[in-house]
Amino acid sequence: MKDNRQLPRQLAEVAAESQSLSDFGHLLREWNHTLTRADISNRPALGDAIRQPPRLLANEFAQGEVADAYLGAYAEWIADQAGIHRPQWTSDSNRSLAQPWFADNARASLLVHAPASFRQRNLFTVPEEVVCLRRGRPRVSQTQKKAKARERDRRYRQRMQALIQIGRKHATAGDLKEANTK
Repeated sequence: MKDNRQLPRQLAEVAAESQSLSDFGHLLREWNHTLTRADISNRPALGDAIRQPPRLLANEFAQGEVADAYLGAYAEWIADQAGIHRPQWTSDSNRSLAQPWFADNARASLLVHAPASFRQRNLFTVPEEVVCLRRGRPRVSQTQKKAKARERDRRYRQRMQALIQIGRKHATAGDLKEANTK
């Protein structure tokens, strides 16, 4: 993995940068952080984050097929949680395991608590909750807020200048009428 890089914003970026199963786990946690802390708080943004198909990792490193199945299950599970369409790439047969894979030794618990999208792919784990839809407008950065305020100020000054010009024209016309009546 590279240092001084941005957190992945797309699920496909997790696969693109993964060079081992431990890299994959680390990048997936970073991507989860992006989903829960960044501006990915609405359905369109979540759809964009999972839409692009990640590259297949089965031939890239040991247990890459587990990462492939996990990506498919995770994207499908997120889509179901958010109430958006599942990406087409999640139905790829390369995104399932032939043999069951358990995240830890609590097999009985994982058999019960693993979401359906994971169980269907022979993955038995409980994923981290990342879908946090918020009502209202999406979050915006301070830079965006300042730019919007500057634009609003600029428009206000233009309106005031236009009103001042109109007032001067009316004042001049009124002065002429008043001078004519005297």
